[in-house]
Amino acid sequence: MYIFKHKQREDKYVGSSSQLAIRLNGYLNDKHKTIGLLIPKLKGNLSKFTLEVIPLYDNYEFRSEIVLEQYYLLGPSFNLNTVRVANNPSGWNAKPLYMYNRDKTILYYSSMQQKDFITNLNIHYTTLNKHLKKGTYYLGKYLFTREPALDTKIRDISIKDISLNLEKDRVKFNKVKPTNSLSRSVMLIDEKDSNNTKVFTSLGKCVEYFQSKGLPVSQVTLIKCINTYKTYHGYICKYV
Repeated sequence: MYIFKHKQREDKYVGSSSQLAIRLNGYLNDKHKTIGLLIPKLKGNLSKFTLEVIPLYDNYEFRSEIVLEQYYLLGPSFNLNTVRVANNPSGWNAKPLYMYNRDKTILYYSSMQQKDFITNLNIHYTTLNKHLKKGTYYLGKYLFTREPALDTKIRDISIKDISLNLEKDRVKFNKVKPTNSLSRSVMLIDEKDSNNTKVFTSLGKCVEYFQSKGLPVSQVTLIKCINTYKTYHGYICKYV
């Protein structure tokens, strides 16, 4: 729980977060978007505000910070709060969002607010939405989905460690990034011998394989065969 209060005026703001250090770091280092009433006033004027942090310990009830925040919001003095209901993700997509490994056997991170992926994990919203919509893999190894998976192992890892691991993965991925923007891996299975399989890191690499065999190939036709489960030049094509 935290409260910003202007030293000279009556401007006040109350907020809470289970990752308080990350939230406050965003305020103090000007990392949040310029929205609402508080952030524009803080920009260049931090010295004009006091910051009170109210710690809540394990002996309190579950999500007690939300209860306390709502208590403060019932009063009119917190005039910098534009949303008067605690934990209301107004203005953001409140649907659940999950980040799994490729086969959805490991859950790395989840949240009810998409902005947590953007703020906590430093994933650009355009990139996030692109992979979510197309079902492609972020950095070649992470899958974003709205649907929870059953029988999944939840990786016990802090947000800080997840963020650091993503930074390392970005460095590795950029070194071997496929030249084709469609980076979803493709598997070819010989229709006459199911043990004869080939895996390519992208549609582009798969197209290059058919070209190397002297076969006429079209990426559009290949995608249609994948989506309709039809064979293509003697191969069953599927996304991995």
